[in-house]
Amino acid sequence: MLWPGAANVAVSVVHVAKGKPNTPQLHLDGEAVPAINCRLRGKPERPDPVNLAANDHKSFVGSYVLGMGFTLTPAERDALIRKSKKNAERIFPYLGGEEVNTSPTQEFDRYVISFGTMSLEEAERWPDLIAIVREKVKPERDKNNRDNYRKLWWRFGELRPGLYAALAPLSRCLVTSAISKHRVFAFAPAEWVFSHNTYVFPTDQFSDFAVLQSRVHLPWAALLSSGLEERGGYRPSDCFETFPFPRDATLSPSSAVERAGKTLYERRAKYMVATEQGLTKTYNQLKDPLCTEPRVEELRRLHEAMDRAVLNAYGWGDVEVPPYGTPQTAETRRALERFEDEVIDRLFTLNAERAAEEHRGVARTSQKSGPGLAKSMPPSAIPAKRKAEASRASRDSESRLKPGVRRTSAPPSKAPPRRVANSRKH
Repeated sequence: MLWPGAANVAVSVVHVAKGKPNTPQLHLDGEAVPAINCRLRGKPERPDPVNLAANDHKSFVGSYVLGMGFTLTPAERDALIRKSKKNAERIFPYLGGEEVNTSPTQEFDRYVISFGTMSLEEAERWPDLIAIVREKVKPERDKNNRDNYRKLWWRFGELRPGLYAALAPLSRCLVTSAISKHRVFAFAPAEWVFSHNTYVFPTDQFSDFAVLQSRVHLPWAALLSSGLEERGGYRPSDCFETFPFPRDATLSPSSAVERAGKTLYERRAKYMVATEQGLTKTYNQLKDPLCTEPRVEELRRLHEAMDRAVLNAYGWGDVEVPPYGTPQTAETRRALERFEDEVIDRLFTLNAERAAEEHRGVARTSQKSGPGLAKSMPPSAIPAKRKAEASRASRDSESRLKPGVRRTSAPPSKAPPRRVANSRKH
């Protein structure tokens, strides 16, 4: 229930009595249930989920820049490049959580200066840029209590080299805003710099989008990332690293999950461009029962079809998919609650099974043709060829972290370059 006072929090009210109940029948929200677990759901108690090795290094927090003086407007960036083309080597598109949710194409509206892991002497090879950082960033960093932040004032507070190494072989990746009214995922170019207000997933697969955007993952994420606020937070360490994905064979490029994810993503992107609205406004409409616009209705049906494909990938064809949207009757609310309770309970069980498999050293057989979120085998079992590929990818990522390596940056313009939604680079 919502707290009746001024605080914007939700609470659960639990009454405890000493002794044995008069009746063996348990009730939750007025409905008879076989059990009530510690999470106040009508399912048996399950052990807390554990992190799965299959999800290691598959989710990242964006870069903690720690100094808005690193950021540039498009006009500032264009002026710097007109002054010296060399400046383009250390200026990158910069995407934050707000742009993920509000832009129809998840388009950035800022750039960021990045010297990566350079020494100060190396960074001074770009005198125009280091002068900006020295003027706008250093004064604040000088007051910081952390030695590393204070002494290395020309670098980001947290570089996230692991993130950019994972992104190096990809043309795009999945992102979501750290705080969001609706938990939504979208693709963005992998060569951009992502702010600490985003979570980034190094995958270009529609099947991974389908699973994360499905109502299989979302209730799990909401439960394990829950806090005092009603706004939707997301903690990958709690809800992603523990999440048991369907077996890799069911997420191949030719799979039903891939097709369902691709269809929804492309129709959703087309609708957002046509209506000039971002993900938040789009999902406000999707969850508004009074909105009967035909294109919105189509997106709801595509969400349901995607949920069905994801459930089938788990082998859970017996679970009925509820209508997509906000329930308006007690019956539809209970149907959604039963769906979420059942899915969450099965995920808890599956998490324990996968953890036991990993403990025994059972490898998952990957049938994906490209990079994806699922890890096919433990690191010790990766063939030498794949280790070499990973090493090359890590070196490629240093274009954002080391001096003297130029990444192609967008040409000067009066506005950020508009990318075509849903285009996949080959």
